[in-house]
Amino acid sequence: MFKVRWLLAVCLALVFVGVPPASAYEPPGGSTFNVPRPWGSFDQKWKIDQTITQAINHTPAGETVHISTYLLDYAPGVTAMIDACKRGVSVRVILDEDIVNKQSKRLIKALNSDNVADDNNDGVPDSPPKTGPCDTALAGRSAAGSNTSNSGTLTDRQAQRMVAAPTVDSVTWGTDRSYAKKCNGSCRGAGGNMHSKFYLFSKTGSSQDVVMVSSSNINKGGALNGWNDLYTMIDRPVSYDKYVAIHREMTDDDKADDNLDEVQDGPYTSRFFPMRNAGKAKDPTLNDMNKIKCHGPLGRTQINISMFYWKGTRGNYLLDKLLNLAHNGCHVSVIYGAPSVQIATRLRAAASHHVIDLFDSRWDFNNDGYNEIRTHGKYMLIKGVFGGDSSAYIVSTGSQNWVAGSLSRGDEVTLNIALQSAYHDYIQNWNKVRQHSRRLPYHR
Repeated sequence: MFKVRWLLAVCLALVFVGVPPASAYEPPGGSTFNVPRPWGSFDQKWKIDQTITQAINHTPAGETVHISTYLLDYAPGVTAMIDACKRGVSVRVILDEDIVNKQSKRLIKALNSDNVADDNNDGVPDSPPKTGPCDTALAGRSAAGSNTSNSGTLTDRQAQRMVAAPTVDSVTWGTDRSYAKKCNGSCRGAGGNMHSKFYLFSKTGSSQDVVMVSSSNINKGGALNGWNDLYTMIDRPVSYDKYVAIHREMTDDDKADDNLDEVQDGPYTSRFFPMRNAGKAKDPTLNDMNKIKCHGPLGRTQINISMFYWKGTRGNYLLDKLLNLAHNGCHVSVIYGAPSVQIATRLRAAASHHVIDLFDSRWDFNNDGYNEIRTHGKYMLIKGVFGGDSSAYIVSTGSQNWVAGSLSRGDEVTLNIALQSAYHDYIQNWNKVRQHSRRLPYHR
């Protein structure tokens, strides 16, 4: 009897002490990084996915989660989204059109189950929904014989047909106010891809107006095969409202124009792409580089770059500017992940002449000719003179690679952070990635 009472006391202690209530949760603000295999522990590898999933799990009923992810196959994240929908959270997810896997199908089936058409735009559904909210059975309809993971009746094929159904007319989203959407190419551009990676929470735990911007999708490859980053802004209603507006434009297939779409919110500047017809003259990344001077109170300006995909005309003119800065006294250090042959050749030539420091993050551990591990980050760090600030600490991160399509065709987001704390976090991460990379040229 004493043993039973002792076990009961332990269980109660775990319930009331060891497990904090939802209101006690607060998402970790600032920088989050993962460490891929073979170096990271389980928690280190999955750190970004777990951070996003925890925020979803702590979003209460009546609130809204907006997600934009290029890839999606992380099962716990999908489960968290479906569970959130079932407890009364509006979960609105935009995926790239090429995502088709078990987890994406599971999510689409759950979120689009009660979506309806409104072809005449009169605000009234053209026909009743086929299932209840979040793929539950309609009231009065038996769920016997239905899928065990979802009690509704929508088939996978029906759900897949509905990824284009959500429109500006929100009645099409169904009574759960949730949906999964795929655009034809990019949502706000002509062609290209939906490549943005941002995660928005009207409220999660004790925090409101939460914006997460990342280089990582909610997927296994981002955790296991790449170095990635995520930055979280908490209680930023100005930024939150802008990101929500962009997400709605993506849902509506509302095309971007030629102008830069950005929001400045204290130390944060968020930019949204594509910029139709943009090129070198209007490239915000090049314009940022043009603000850099190489000597100031902090000594030589330090420029550290971790860049995944880097190629073509845009890649070359950004590299031209970096090399110009290096020749003018800036200390330029680069880690690359997936450069074109031309860009890699130019970078290696510059490194061999001691113009820049260069590191290759790619590893082919099983010698199959495919690099399993590489940096997937897309960030630039600046310490020194930037614009009117002679002692600046700048982080520029997000989803955008240094290729033309990321500027003028695809859905992308970049985030500039003018905070010394963010810079220190990112430079520590850069140094960690460098420690697991090879210095180039190899003979040095």
